[in-house]
Amino acid sequence: MSIPSKIQSMQRKPAPLLAPRFGPLSGMRVLCTGSIVAGPFGPTLLADYGAEVIHVEAPGYGDTYRTLGPFLVTEDGRRISLPFSNDARNKLFMTLNLRLKECEECREVFLGLIKQSDLWFENLVWLEERYGITMETVFEVNPKIVVVRISGYGHAKHGGGLPEYSRRASYDLIGQAFSGWPEVVAFPDTPPRRVPLWAGDYITALFATIGGLAAYINAQKTGKGQVVDVAQFEAIARILESYFTSYLNAGILRPREPNKAASFQPYDIFRAKDGWVAVGAFGPAVYNRFIKALAEATGIDPSRYPWEKCAATREAVESQLGRELDEITRKWISEHTVREVEELMAKYDVPCTRVMRVEDAVNHPHWVLRNNFVEAFDEWAGKTLKYFGVVPKFTETPGKVWRGSPPIGGDTEKILKELLDYSDDEIRKLKEKKVI
Repeated sequence: MSIPSKIQSMQRKPAPLLAPRFGPLSGMRVLCTGSIVAGPFGPTLLADYGAEVIHVEAPGYGDTYRTLGPFLVTEDGRRISLPFSNDARNKLFMTLNLRLKECEECREVFLGLIKQSDLWFENLVWLEERYGITMETVFEVNPKIVVVRISGYGHAKHGGGLPEYSRRASYDLIGQAFSGWPEVVAFPDTPPRRVPLWAGDYITALFATIGGLAAYINAQKTGKGQVVDVAQFEAIARILESYFTSYLNAGILRPREPNKAASFQPYDIFRAKDGWVAVGAFGPAVYNRFIKALAEATGIDPSRYPWEKCAATREAVESQLGRELDEITRKWISEHTVREVEELMAKYDVPCTRVMRVEDAVNHPHWVLRNNFVEAFDEWAGKTLKYFGVVPKFTETPGKVWRGSPPIGGDTEKILKELLDYSDDEIRKLKEKKVI
């Protein structure tokens, strides 16, 4: 693919040019061509931290993420995807036809975006075959760029593996299944279970973000970019590491587990008089504090329930004395309120909390005082919406949520004019040719 002369002569424009200046990543520019959910969430995090993020969506219908519910129905009857709005916040959105093999103007705009960016997040899978985009061309245009490639199975040309698997499509469910996660998280008497809330996608996005930032730091030192090959199934499997190391080194296949831990106690979600409460004690120090708390509450003799005989091993937990302790614990918790259990455990520094519901969390003073719920104007919805705040917190360079989601391609002209130096007449012609 030849490089257009306009791109060859284009000069880099420092960021931020189109977004506010704030946060630890101010000065970074990120291009995103990802969709639902693993692709765009990493750039959302970077945008929360101050990076200038440009998200490309298809002309006409926009990003398919916009069709994912639940929806906010506006007064004029429009359906606004709330998951999309949350993940589209802080970003600039432009439309662009990415079929570069068929469209010279499309190729010129896309390569201009590549030249102006520090990182590019994509999860298009069939990048070369369907879109005509090669890594050779990308690095010729911008040798310093970091390309974060997110896919279900990884790309054999970058990270190894079977080429036929690299071509396979994937969703959150598929990545979870191939990683083995549904088998691990299911209860002993249930079929394999999908972890809801697109958990696999979000885990993948977190690893993609970490990998992208690591490669970015290296590129700043060396002047050389690279591909970060993020396989969804590997990102999920990485958090299952103890299952793999147990089997690889000792031939141990760890069994499925209920909420209650099998090898120590107490560690479970218990039914209280008015709700559910989690109590955990691991190791002799915390266990002994728990026994003192339970002794105050029930009058038991702490010396009767030593850690070694009641909680140190699976055999101790399953012993007659271990089961007796479990029964006493459950009975006392069931007869008291969640607050009473929390207060007693806090008195003895035993980890404990109520099981929060969403309606509890949004009104809990600790959540609220940590600024976990913020507001921003959403141009697509035409009103101010509430969002989850920035995580983690920065003491010197705080992140922020400065906008919600825009309409389809809401920033296209702004990006073309101010970043890529297109004139009004050139933009009009791009629209006529359905490039944007």
